[in-house]
Amino acid sequence: PNPFMYGGLQKNAEANGFRVKFDRNTIADDTVHDTAVTSDGLIPFDIVRGTLDDPGQIPQLVLDNAPYDTVITSFSLCTAKDPEASLKNIVRLLKPGGAYIFIEHIRHPPPNDPLLVDGHDIDGVFWSRMQSLFNPLWNILGHGCHIIRETGKTIEQTPGWESVDYRYARIGGDILSYFVPMAFGKAVKASD
Repeated sequence: PNPFMYGGLQKNAEANGFRVKFDRNTIADDTVHDTAVTSDGLIPFDIVRGTLDDPGQIPQLVLDNAPYDTVITSFSLCTAKDPEASLKNIVRLLKPGGAYIFIEHIRHPPPNDPLLVDGHDIDGVFWSRMQSLFNPLWNILGHGCHIIRETGKTIEQTPGWESVDYRYARIGGDILSYFVPMAFGKAVKASD
């Protein structure tokens, strides 16, 4: 994930029963600290900084532990240099039948899109134009985030899935929620 999200990710993971460990080979940030190791049965959760865009740049810890039952991304594909390549590598890293769970920023879907969560329909045409206008500035302020990608469709079109189920929604009611609607869902890798 983006480094500015480490604190929130760790807090949420710990609150939900995970023991967080930062991969010190990829994260040299002294402001983040691993969850204290105890015998409380918490589920291990490694946070690794790296890219899935280029197979030669995937962190060694990620490769050493593959294949995975589950891969989770949260606001990662919006910053990926090559989201299509990242998704192909996610498929490669999953075991057959493995799950990919995601929540990602997206371009506003059109009004009345059947994938919109009930009650989240707004003027998608207007707000999509606003996203196009503000994307260059957002990209700088958002650490490389692109708010004009159709990430849900990109995930759906990636070869190797047995099924893909996702929806669109605006999270929150403030003005920011109009600029960064989300696609969230799950894709399952095809069984061999």
